[in-house]
Amino acid sequence: MIAPEELFIKNFDDLIDRYDYFLLDAYGVFWGSAEIGMLPGAREAMEHLVSLGKKVGILSNSTQLVAKEKEKLAKHGVQEGVHYHFLLTSGEVARELLILERLPFPVLSKKYWLFGAEHPRFHLALFQDTEYSWTENLKEADFIYIPVPHIDGFDQEDPEVFLKEVQEVATRGIPILCANPDCFAHEGSPSRLVVRQGMIAHMLQTHGASVHFIGKPFATVYEKALQLFSSGVQLDKVLMIGDTPETDIRGARGVGLATALVTETGGMRERIGISNLFFALSQLPQSDLPDYVIERFGIHDF
Repeated sequence: MIAPEELFIKNFDDLIDRYDYFLLDAYGVFWGSAEIGMLPGAREAMEHLVSLGKKVGILSNSTQLVAKEKEKLAKHGVQEGVHYHFLLTSGEVARELLILERLPFPVLSKKYWLFGAEHPRFHLALFQDTEYSWTENLKEADFIYIPVPHIDGFDQEDPEVFLKEVQEVATRGIPILCANPDCFAHEGSPSRLVVRQGMIAHMLQTHGASVHFIGKPFATVYEKALQLFSSGVQLDKVLMIGDTPETDIRGARGVGLATALVTETGGMRERIGISNLFFALSQLPQSDLPDYVIERFGIHDF
């Protein structure tokens, strides 16, 4: 861990020569929101890394499948092989566990019940080509799945609006599957923090429910990502870049990776705005402290 007085590095390009592999979170690092798209300078930074012979991977807590995310990025001029080498989503990992029947709880009827309803913009792609089906009858379900939370199709900023349903569901004794541990995400332009699956999952846990997570910060997705880099990748040559200490930084540190926390374009921006950078960092547990702090993911020359 670098000393506090050395923590702040103004430009990402100061780090390029130190690492051979770069693992990127999406939202808040190179992606703003559906309305904003790619953040300024991020596409150029990704292409620059690849041109230098660096390996670039994307590790996202999105519950969408990899093909869908690649298609989205391609529409914004971000191409596999030119800007990155692989993309892995928690939705893809969850789908693999469903197909292989490796969920961490018994599955007899292969039926799931939804907390709330499917989001009109984020479809339940991870259940495609599996034997699992949705049921309206909670008593028939093997587990409860948390889709992207919303009310009548609108994202919500206040998690308390979901409290009543959380309280009703938590006492049912049915295992709950959360394939996106992120508590908030940026949406809109200008972007705003809206509630995501991880927040609902933590609320359910607080009320006694048994919740099973897939995605960052849990080791499985990091291990899969490292395998996609190379079977013999040197961990000290890998840098994880994220905007959320509790998922991106904690998970990467847990598997022995160096970490860089983005402060101007992601979730840390709001925390810093309330106080300041060093106070916000002082509130983090040791497990969530990054090795480096950078303002944004981008090459200074661009």
